[in-house]
Amino acid sequence: MSDQAPNGDDDLLRESQQSIDEAKAAAADVVEPEEEDLVDEGIPAADGPAAGDDPAPAA
Repeated sequence: MSDQAPNGDDDLLRESQQSIDEAKAAAADVVEPEEEDLVDEGIPAADGPAAGDDPAPAA
C-alpha cells in the first residue's frame, strides 16, 4: 500500500486545516466581558420566588 493519500484527500485535509486555523484565529479575538459588566445594578431584585419556582400541583 502507498503512504500517499489520493489528491482529493489532500485537498480536503488542506481545507480542513485552513478552517481550523481560521477558527483558532477568530477565537483568539474573542474578549470575555468582566463580571461587573454582566450585572446591571440599576435593576431591582425580585421580592420572592419566580412563578416557575412553585411546587407542582398534586394530581
